[in-house]
Amino acid sequence: MTLTTGKPGWPRLPLGITLALALVYAGCESPNSNEPRSTWRGQPDGPSQANKIDPTKIDTRDDIFSIVQFWPQTPWLRTSDRVVGFKVTVYFRSGETELGAFVPGTIFVWLYEMVPTADGRRERKIAYGWEFDQAGALAYRVTKRAIGGYYYGFPLIWSEELALEGKLIEIQFGYERGDQRLILSEPRQFRVPVPYTYQPPIRKAKP
Repeated sequence: MTLTTGKPGWPRLPLGITLALALVYAGCESPNSNEPRSTWRGQPDGPSQANKIDPTKIDTRDDIFSIVQFWPQTPWLRTSDRVVGFKVTVYFRSGETELGAFVPGTIFVWLYEMVPTADGRRERKIAYGWEFDQAGALAYRVTKRAIGGYYYGFPLIWSEELALEGKLIEIQFGYERGDQRLILSEPRQFRVPVPYTYQPPIRKAKP
C-alpha cells in the first residue's frame, strides 16, 4: 500500500483509497463521552431518521470546543486474518450550536502503543498518526445529518509493517483551530485482537 505524507511520520491514505474506505464505512455506536446521555444526543440516527445531505455544500465551523467519538462494538478493520486499522464516528462540536460540525482546520489522529515501564506503569509511545486538512477530510464527511449535527466517519488503516497484534493501544483525536488552539478528544484504549493463525515476525539474532 502506497502512503503519502502530510507531515513527517504522519502518513495519510491516497485519495482513491480514502474514498473507497469512506464509502464502505459503517455506522458506529457506544459513545465515548463523559457527558450524560440525557444532555448529549450525538449518536448517529438510523437510516429512517437521518437526512441525506451534500456534505460539500455544508458550511464549516471553526469554533470547536470538544470532540466526541462513537466507537462500534467491534472497531477493527481487517485484511485476511490481520487487524490493520479501525473505524469510528467523530463529532467536532461547535461552541455556537453545540452540535457536530464540518471543520476547516486540521484534524489529527494519534495512535499510541502503551509500553510497560520499569516501575510497573505504562507510557505512551507514538506508533502511527494521520493528519487531514479540510480537503483531505472531505471524503470522511458522512452524507447524513443526525440529531447531534454533522459528523465524520473515519476508517483508518495503519502501516502494513506495524505489528500491533495483542498490544494495548490508545487512540486520540485532535483539531487545530484557526486561532492555533488545539482541541483534544478523550483518549480511548483498546487491546488489539490476535488472530488464531497469526505468526509474529521472526527477529534475526544480532551477530
